[in-house]
Amino acid sequence: MDYLLGGTAAMCAGFFSNPFDVIKTRQQLQGELQSTKGAPQPYRGVYQSIRSIIKAEGVWGLQKGLGSALTFQFVMNSSRLGLYQTVEDWNWTKLDKDKSHHSTVLCVFWGGVSGVLGSALGCPFYMIKTQLQAQSVGKYAVGYQHHHQNTLNALVNIVQKQGYLGLWRGFSGIVPRTAVASSAQLGTFSACKDIFVQYEIFQKSFLLTAIGSSMVSGFFAVVCMTPFDVVATRMFNQGVDKNGKGLLYTNIVDCFIKTFRYEGMKGLYKGFVPNYWRTAPHTILNLTFWEQFKRWKNIYLAEEGAVYFE
Repeated sequence: MDYLLGGTAAMCAGFFSNPFDVIKTRQQLQGELQSTKGAPQPYRGVYQSIRSIIKAEGVWGLQKGLGSALTFQFVMNSSRLGLYQTVEDWNWTKLDKDKSHHSTVLCVFWGGVSGVLGSALGCPFYMIKTQLQAQSVGKYAVGYQHHHQNTLNALVNIVQKQGYLGLWRGFSGIVPRTAVASSAQLGTFSACKDIFVQYEIFQKSFLLTAIGSSMVSGFFAVVCMTPFDVVATRMFNQGVDKNGKGLLYTNIVDCFIKTFRYEGMKGLYKGFVPNYWRTAPHTILNLTFWEQFKRWKNIYLAEEGAVYFE
């Protein structure tokens, strides 16, 4: 049940955060391995990016890749949050004798482990999401254009051209991205809950505690994750030769080095603002939905238990 609740919560959040995910992807691919001087930048800021997307693709362009994005969110977070909740239930994230306070180190560790598991399972849908979100027309097209029609068409095309292993191309890019983001997010979320509940205002409001903890954890997740997110986006979106090898990058280290060499540190933090606009609300909605769903589950089980023992 915990696995289903985690995936469902992420899908609910993913619907609202996907437009910023599209903007983030476009900004991260804009000017790839190029000097920014004199180069066209249709996605310079969030507002201009929204205008460019609507002008080229209409309002629905802001929800590009929604199907694969929601599938990724469900697969990744059902396993990620489900595993994390399991180890919390076993008190593996706590060190003190009475098991009343979380250990930041253990929360970060198990957050990373659960993130790696989730990214391994959701990797194909993350790649398809990225490639669909990058697709546009004319001067608004950035990065390599794969010309997929939809998620199913992308799955078929990739398997036909690259085999089933092609669905996990770029896996080395998403593992550190998700591990770092998950460690920062879940580690700070659990720690913040312990801190906030010490104050009366948070003791009276479950929702306020969840939202406050989510806002803090979302910020730390974006700061730590963005360079890895840029690399993952570029590795997943790059074209491949007839042997299935990337046209621009051979591995994650090569992508880091080339991005830094051509674009500097700013290149590794491209899309930071829309990434925060995506991650912070997504974290708030995702973890708040997750906490609420767990609360409803516990209430339901308690009521069922009461009926059973009557």
